[in-house]
Amino acid sequence: MKTLGIITEYNPFHQGHAYMLERAKRKADADRVVVIMSGSFVQRGEPAIFDKWTRTAAALKNGADLVLELPVLFAAANAEAFARGAVRLLTESGIVDTLAFGSESGNLQELQEAAKILANETEEFQRLLKELLGEGLSYPAARAKVLETLSQINSDILSKPNDILGLEYLKALDYYSSPILPLTIRRKGDYNSLSLSNGYASASAVRKALTEENSTEAMLHLPENTHDLYNKALSIGTAPVFWDALMPALHYKLRTTSIEELKEIAEVTEGLENRILHSIDSCYSFEEMMDFIKTKRYTRTKIQRILLHILLDIKESEVSYFLNLPKMPYVRVLGFQKDHSDILADLTEQAKCPVLTNLKKAPALLNEDGLAMLALEKTATDLHALAYPNPIYRAPNQDFTKPLVIL
Repeated sequence: MKTLGIITEYNPFHQGHAYMLERAKRKADADRVVVIMSGSFVQRGEPAIFDKWTRTAAALKNGADLVLELPVLFAAANAEAFARGAVRLLTESGIVDTLAFGSESGNLQELQEAAKILANETEEFQRLLKELLGEGLSYPAARAKVLETLSQINSDILSKPNDILGLEYLKALDYYSSPILPLTIRRKGDYNSLSLSNGYASASAVRKALTEENSTEAMLHLPENTHDLYNKALSIGTAPVFWDALMPALHYKLRTTSIEELKEIAEVTEGLENRILHSIDSCYSFEEMMDFIKTKRYTRTKIQRILLHILLDIKESEVSYFLNLPKMPYVRVLGFQKDHSDILADLTEQAKCPVLTNLKKAPALLNEDGLAMLALEKTATDLHALAYPNPIYRAPNQDFTKPLVIL
């Protein structure tokens, strides 16, 4: 059986995701689909707007056969660590033949050429990069300019979010000598567009509509078979989840954290810890804090990730440590299709690391590293639950009390 792998966030699952999944499965001639999905927080450094069980059910209703969780240590990391963590999980699952990813360019050959250059940066590449960073350019902008200077590759390939992630997937496949073959599907619609126009609306546009309590229009751009899932979450108050609900927790964390401790947090560099700590003197909303901290050199997404790392106490050394372990501490199952339960049996038999389906059994299955990673996941889930609009549903330990999603 041929198995397709997809790395995603489904925040939330929309018509564009349904198109990509169906087209990728057909193009790969795959019999089944494994999804690696971010859990409570996403790569942009934001809380997922719906909880991971709701998003898992949406994926299973629309072509996924098995949904695995990407640990928050990687899910909320920069593009390189996000891709490496996800690609390694797919590789160590032992059951995936092809990795499909969306891209703005849709040009796999050009992406592979660019990935090869970026994976083996020359001294000249690094020198030019350092010069441009010194001139105040952000890292993504500087890297794109150097790539175009030293090759015939258009720098646009490093300016679009899906192309950037695609490059990192390709680098990770090479880094781990993975036998998984890459496949790209050209993305439809504008990833950054906030307009709920005809055609494929972006997840950003859907989230914006939900922020403005315009769920009726947002639902028009989500598969009809997910409406009950999303409407239930919205009606009972487990969604939508936004950063502002976490601001009291972030303020408390910053008020009890020293400059020296902040320096150890993942992605905090070059004195940024000072701007972050000074922000709490006058910034009480998330947007106020973002406007205070953000500079030309640091992207909004990076600042959001750093603030999340602070909340979860994720240190740079910790990310590096887990990326360089001989194997992943575990692979966690969030849900599967009942009619395709053989995929779960195959995963259990072929995975190169422990498979978690019931977290209550984790102490007997995991080593010290696995338990530490799982403890961080529990913290992330508890934090996400604290941001639910309805306090009735903010109970802790939901990772241990909610069952697998089986459809």
